[in-house]
Amino acid sequence: MTGSTHPTAPIDQLPAGRESAEQTPAERRFAELLHTIRRRIVLHDLPPGAAIDLDALAAEFAVSRTPLRAVIQRLVDDGLVIRRHGVPTCVAPIDLEGLPGAMAFRMRLAEMIGALSPRQPDASLLAAFRALPARFDALGPAPDLRAFGMIDLDLHECVCRLIGNPHLLRTYDRMFFLTARMWVHFLPRLDWPREVATFRRETEDWLQAVERGDIEGLGFLIRNSLAHVLHRIAPLL
Repeated sequence: MTGSTHPTAPIDQLPAGRESAEQTPAERRFAELLHTIRRRIVLHDLPPGAAIDLDALAAEFAVSRTPLRAVIQRLVDDGLVIRRHGVPTCVAPIDLEGLPGAMAFRMRLAEMIGALSPRQPDASLLAAFRALPARFDALGPAPDLRAFGMIDLDLHECVCRLIGNPHLLRTYDRMFFLTARMWVHFLPRLDWPREVATFRRETEDWLQAVERGDIEGLGFLIRNSLAHVLHRIAPLL
């Protein structure tokens, strides 16, 4: 499987009660394909309007079109891809009009992270969290939207590993990907050094909560971060 490297395992949701170790080969293939294609959409390797070429993807990943059709249907259901009869399947536009409502919903979901069967971090997850602040430090003075997006994706995957309720995980994950592409639209119009410093500070706060095992507190920190983001981008909507 090709794609960018990242510190955590692919995030996808299994039926309630299933653990990733119990995935069938077909489920693992689906999760890996979904993981890679969604990251490409968020990072604008597949920008809005880009055609989804099933034959090219099948050749790249050495799979048949059947699992790819299932992945594309999932992306259609999640609002990331548009498929209409008679026109090429393509990446959906960013829904700026619906962004405030989607962000408000994400805030409510974040509040539930610590209340619904949260997981405690293991050593590998703590290491992944601890590596994130240095990645913000490595960002240069000029906007690097791809590097910023990769940090945001990896931070999201770290948080997902703490969510024990599969229904919350499925919805939390979907809403992240529905809104994550906003950074490519807004960051060039915001104060880049300030945004980097803000996210680094917030990530440090999240890390401290995780190190304490305070997953409920982490959820409220995430909610507050989302509220601050919405406040900063509101004048640009």
